[in-house]
Amino acid sequence: MKAKTLNGGTALAVLAIALAAPYQATQADVLDSSATGFTLQFERTMKGDRAEVYRAMTAEIGNWWLAAHTWYGVSSNMYILAEPEGCLCERDGNRFTEHLRVVKVEPGELIRFTGGLGPLQGEGVHGVMDWQLLAGEDDQTSTLRLSYRVGGYTPNDLSKWAPAVDNVLQQQMDALQSYLSN
Repeated sequence: MKAKTLNGGTALAVLAIALAAPYQATQADVLDSSATGFTLQFERTMKGDRAEVYRAMTAEIGNWWLAAHTWYGVSSNMYILAEPEGCLCERDGNRFTEHLRVVKVEPGELIRFTGGLGPLQGEGVHGVMDWQLLAGEDDQTSTLRLSYRVGGYTPNDLSKWAPAVDNVLQQQMDALQSYLSN
């Protein structure tokens, strides 16, 4: 008897949306990939010092996270509990999704998450995502370095997922950058 996977149509739909989105990731964003995992990394210059950017990243996530990349279609349902046993979560009435678990917080410098983002949540993979803030060229800006390392078992070739996951994360950080610019 063949096991039924949870990632079928939903994962393909999410990947199709991500691949059809206007941003096209460059190959440099995907540092490496194979059938069993991938590493992504990119940077964005953000308006504001590290404390301001960190506050926007965490306490104000519902103001900039793109609704197209939520489970329930409403950005304001997103929140981050940047504390022990915290999460990047989404709540819609009685429905709840833990997108990623918070495992390390250095306020104004770093927030580290673990887990599979989006359709990776239903796969047999583990991921580590860092949102690291670096001092900008002046006291009016900061540099956000996002890295995401994913690996594990899945019947799907993870190297094919890497560009789509990169694309979604690029869109999210572009949304944060735009939010901070206004």
